[in-house]
Amino acid sequence: MIVAAITLVLVLAVILVVRAVSLAAAQSEYDAAAAAFQSDQAAAVRTVTDGETALEDAIATLAASEGKVFTEQPRLELADAIDIATTRLSAAAQELTTAESTAASSAASTTLFEMGVGVRDDARALSAFDFGAANGVDGVAEDLAVPVAAVTAAMAEWQAEQDRILRERYTNNVHATGWTPELDQCIGSVDVTAHYQDVPTIAEHWSCGGKDFPDDAGTVITLTGVHAGTYRVDGIVVMLNADRDSTADIPRGYDLLYQTCQNGQSSTMSFTALTKIA
Repeated sequence: MIVAAITLVLVLAVILVVRAVSLAAAQSEYDAAAAAFQSDQAAAVRTVTDGETALEDAIATLAASEGKVFTEQPRLELADAIDIATTRLSAAAQELTTAESTAASSAASTTLFEMGVGVRDDARALSAFDFGAANGVDGVAEDLAVPVAAVTAAMAEWQAEQDRILRERYTNNVHATGWTPELDQCIGSVDVTAHYQDVPTIAEHWSCGGKDFPDDAGTVITLTGVHAGTYRVDGIVVMLNADRDSTADIPRGYDLLYQTCQNGQSSTMSFTALTKIA
């Protein structure tokens, strides 16, 4: 009986040693798989993050370019590229979520009598995860770079034209307040508000600049000196005849009026309305 008992103990000891060795081997396999998985996961997160940053920048460029390009084609192409990138990154982000779940559920078993079966299953699950979708978005930034550059260039072209228009915008210097003596100096417009019963008005002789003053509605001009600012031309609002009309006939309610005698004739005194916009 004693010999049998000793034999049984030895057998059990051998079994335990074998199981321990098996579990250790399985654990080593799991640790290697987990380390590789974590490295791949970290790389995938960086790739997706870089892609998402590029996507956010592209979306911001698209939003900023609205109304600031001459043609919508570059914006349409960027919008298409954004849609494609969004789809790819969405799949990659979902894959990263699945990866987190896989990592969380693959805790190694420590039960000695399992012979490491569960641990090896977890190792295989980690090794089988290839981060294909995440790796597939590695080129998102490059794919977006071309249409982003095209929109940026289109915006720069548009802005250059706006700057040119601003530089070449019609400018009129209201050099003084007064009436005939100041108008006869022929060096710019004159504030004649007091002469026209406090209706805000500037004036110029036709030959001194009146013929060059823009009267097309929508034109933006700059005034310097008295009444300095940026104005939108609203067009000629009335044409008066000095022989039969009076200051009572001058229209009210405008930010400013510009008056000149068309072709130098007092019978055709035009009043152009101006709205101050800056």
